[in-house]
Amino acid sequence: MTNRTRRDFLAVAGTSAAVGLSGCTRGGEASSGSDTKTVDPTSGDAKISLSEYTGANIEWKQHEGTTINVGAVQHAWIDNIRPLVPLFEELTGIDVVWNILPEQQFRTKRLTDVSTGAGKFDVFFMDQVVNQFREAGWLQFLDPYFERDDLFDEQWYQPNDLLGVCREACHGAGRTKHWTGMPITVEVHTMFYRKDLYEKHGLSVPKTTDQFLHNAKVIQEEEEGMSGLVNRGQKGYGMNVYTMDAWIREYGGSLWKQYPDESGLDTDAAKRACRYYVDALQKYGPPSIGTMTWSEVVAAMQGGNAAHVMNDANLFWGSFADSSPDGGEIGVAKMVTPTTKGSKFAPGAFTWQLSTSKAARHPEAAFLFMLWATSKPTQRWMSIQRNASFPTRQSIWSKKAYKKKYGKTFSRVSLESLSDAVTEPYDAMYPVWAQKYSIQLQKAITGGKSVESALSKSAQQAELIVQQD
Repeated sequence: MTNRTRRDFLAVAGTSAAVGLSGCTRGGEASSGSDTKTVDPTSGDAKISLSEYTGANIEWKQHEGTTINVGAVQHAWIDNIRPLVPLFEELTGIDVVWNILPEQQFRTKRLTDVSTGAGKFDVFFMDQVVNQFREAGWLQFLDPYFERDDLFDEQWYQPNDLLGVCREACHGAGRTKHWTGMPITVEVHTMFYRKDLYEKHGLSVPKTTDQFLHNAKVIQEEEEGMSGLVNRGQKGYGMNVYTMDAWIREYGGSLWKQYPDESGLDTDAAKRACRYYVDALQKYGPPSIGTMTWSEVVAAMQGGNAAHVMNDANLFWGSFADSSPDGGEIGVAKMVTPTTKGSKFAPGAFTWQLSTSKAARHPEAAFLFMLWATSKPTQRWMSIQRNASFPTRQSIWSKKAYKKKYGKTFSRVSLESLSDAVTEPYDAMYPVWAQKYSIQLQKAITGGKSVESALSKSAQQAELIVQQD
């Protein structure tokens, strides 16, 4: 395949379908070995052979002796891939140093690193700020590396095996033809519920918002000390906004009816959605619902303190299903749909990607790490031998071993949800206006403002911010 043809193919594949280094840790020590050597990263896991990678037409050793710094948030992906990193170091001779930080602290460090040109992170987690970074000229597009015969083997990597929503996310949420990163996780909104309590109280898995609220009410009234639901209420564009925006679409609305003049945040559909969201959290959530983060949502469900997770990332299933493929007492189902006219099933999808900046010191070595981390052998091992229930490759979701590990229901619910999922329109100013929107939303959740007032202010701020950009 010529470079031109390859570039065109990758662009089409991508758009189809729906700082200091404190606290650093090394991924493992590199050592020499033959292509057939196997590495057993953890004593209890199946081995994986270097030949899974050396069969690719890639010069893995071309940056031997290099050290790359990976900037990351505290995330299940880290827990699942780190035991395998010694294999990457064996394969390439590249040392991996981790810089793992809480999410908000990481975002600050990342912004400083790329905006000042420090370039201390060779690889970093990329999220909703992708177009802000892209338009500022900080991101390094990966297209030139895909075109290099010594760095990329299309037949081995199989980019078209990546889920459509992931390819879209790695093209600036569909806003550019260029590769802005490579996908490491995919998540879609699903509902979690207590199967044992459903059986106890004779409840059926809900399909509508009315049915869901009925079930939350019954369990909260009948089970002492238990909340009917939990969900993210904390301010932050990756917190309450993450779960709220799906309801705007479900009630027939959309963000940015017309960019940059009409945000869609103060439409009738948005108001209906927000009333449902806020009322549900206020009536059936715990007193702390307005400050709950995703980690607290998971802890509440695992601790038996809540009957439902209203709508959040399906990737939490890896934690819920540790001891049982069917989740034990916890079940998973599709996000419910309103019964109002114009409603539709439209869960939100989110993909973490690995990116690099123009200031990065070792971008080619970083690309090799991204390639290895998102390849089929690595993702297969992480998903089946570990607990990474969020592969970005279609082929892994379809494997019998995957379905056996996580349960057929989880696989079905996730894939059906992903097929109808919508990626948020992460415009360049999204981190600014969405943060302000999240503050107004939190005020509504905690009772400090009416829904109408909060959304009116959010719309005003969003439109002003993008028009002044």
